[in-house]
Amino acid sequence: MKVNMLSRVADGMYWLNRYMERTDGMLLTLNTSYILSFDKETNDCQGYKPLLGYYTDLSPKQITDSQYDTNFVLKYIICDNQNQNSVKNLVIKARENARGSQDKITKELWEHINSLYHYMNSPELPKKLETYEALGIITKLNKDLLLYNGILHVTMPRGLGWCFMSIGKHIERCLQTISMTQAYYSPINYNLDGDEDLLYWRRLLLSLSGYELYLKSYSNIPHNRKVVQQVIFNRDFAHSVIYTLELIDTYLETLFKDNKLSEARTLQNQFGRLKSYVEFTDYHHLTNQQLKDVLNNTTAQLVQFSTDFSKLFFSYT
Repeated sequence: MKVNMLSRVADGMYWLNRYMERTDGMLLTLNTSYILSFDKETNDCQGYKPLLGYYTDLSPKQITDSQYDTNFVLKYIICDNQNQNSVKNLVIKARENARGSQDKITKELWEHINSLYHYMNSPELPKKLETYEALGIITKLNKDLLLYNGILHVTMPRGLGWCFMSIGKHIERCLQTISMTQAYYSPINYNLDGDEDLLYWRRLLLSLSGYELYLKSYSNIPHNRKVVQQVIFNRDFAHSVIYTLELIDTYLETLFKDNKLSEARTLQNQFGRLKSYVEFTDYHHLTNQQLKDVLNNTTAQLVQFSTDFSKLFFSYT
């Protein structure tokens, strides 16, 4: 389908933001797990397992063997060349996509991505992760991703490129939120009436930048159900499933404005069904099985939408 932008450039902008959003979410989860690993009073039964489970291709046995091994996890997640989803490799891929669409992104954004690329490729980085400097490195990288998002929002024009970047970002964020949520509900069999305390949910909420908001939302709903309300259905929470779906819908409408092609209508209807599925789920009366189904079905439908979106706009074969 033709839009007023080369499909190669649109593809580059879409994946640039997907890779950077994946890096951001991964670093936030790593930072949370790393800091809480020093808290010996917390009964931590998962360690780095949710992080390794979603962001790596390690086997279940490898994940179990290394879920408490901080030195291994830091190097594997941040700068291992063999890990396709390491921060280093994601930044390399993001930079390649940025270079391919350099005339459509701002100079400030390109310079920041380039600076991050050179930092990730510094030869002394792996050794520093074995020392007291590890926390400083993680903190710096988290701030670099915050700065990336700030530069993106302040300097980028709101044209077609912005739409492709925003759709890529929020598809990635939505999938991350669902996966992290599953990582904490699966071990308790999606029990919405269980009595897990705030310490159990703190790690999930911190990994999604939602802990402070959660503490400020007064409610007599038990934590197991209240966490679902925030991470899936809260329209004011920037990492919630419904918030990300609504933003994708908004940018999709902009891309399809005045477009009468049947493929465009089909894709828009496909996404509309996905959004409505989440939007009209009654979370007040949600059962354990329904929660599991909502998370699984939303993931499957969003992955399919992402594939169909790419085929339509980027001419994938």
